[in-house]
Amino acid sequence: MYSSEEVARYYDNNTAQFLAYGQGGVTGSIHRAVWGLGVETRSDAFHFIHKILREEATQINAKRVLDLGCGTGASLEYILDGLRAEGFAVTNSAAHARLARARLGRRASIHELDFCTELLPENMDFAFGIESFVQGPDPKAFFRNISQSLRPSGRLAICDDFLVDDSRHSLVESFQEGWHASSLCRAEVLDGIAVSYGLKLVKDLDWTPLLELGRIRDLLIGLFVPLSKPWFGTSIRWKSLSGGHALRKCLKRGLIKYRYRVWEKV
Repeated sequence: MYSSEEVARYYDNNTAQFLAYGQGGVTGSIHRAVWGLGVETRSDAFHFIHKILREEATQINAKRVLDLGCGTGASLEYILDGLRAEGFAVTNSAAHARLARARLGRRASIHELDFCTELLPENMDFAFGIESFVQGPDPKAFFRNISQSLRPSGRLAICDDFLVDDSRHSLVESFQEGWHASSLCRAEVLDGIAVSYGLKLVKDLDWTPLLELGRIRDLLIGLFVPLSKPWFGTSIRWKSLSGGHALRKCLKRGLIKYRYRVWEKV
C-alpha cells in the first residue's frame, strides 16, 4: 500500500514533532509506553519493552543484535547496555539514521536501507522490531529477508499491532492511512508466512491491556481531529494524529491487538 520511500518521508517529516511533543521524547523513544509488571514511572513504561528484549537476547547469549527500524537508536542503546554484543541497526529514514549515529557512535553499525528488499547484515543471533514491522511494504519479503539474516536458532522479536480478524472497518483503514501501516494483518497469517521461511513461533503475548488508551491528551486529540480536518486534513502531521486516534479506537474496540511475538529460526 505504501512504499518504503513514503514511510521514510513520514518519519523525516514527523520525527522532530514526535520527540518534542511525545511523552517518550525524553528517553528518545517514539514507540508506546507499556505499563507491565514492575513498571512504576513513565520512563519505566517506555523502557519496559527494552528490558524484555534485553532479557530475550541474554537468554540466547546473543553476540550480534539487529534493530529493524531503529528510530533514534534509543532502543538499541538500552538493549546493548549490559550485553557483550555487537549492535547493528537499519532504517529507511535519513533523519533516523542521523540521530541513531549521533546517539550510538561506535557502539553499533547503522545502515540506511529498506528491511524488506535490501540485504541485511548477516549471522544475526537476535533481531527485533518495535512498531516498525507494520509499516513495511511486504510481510513475505520481510520474513524472507530476515530469515537470510538470522543464524540457525537465531530469534526474531516483533512488538506491534495485529488485526483480530479480516473484516474491514473504517477505523482500521484510517489507522493504516495515517500511519502508513501496509503490513497490518492477522497474527495467524504472519505465522504461516514465517513457517514458510523456516521460523517457528515460540512466544506470543497480548500487551493491549498494558497500554494507556484514555489519557486526557488522547481525548483532546479526539476532539481536535474532526474539527480541524477542513483546514489541516491534507497535512502529514494531521494524518499522523488522525491515524493514532483511529488506532486507539481500534484497540479499545478489540479490532486490533498490540502483541509481543518471538520466532526462532529452525
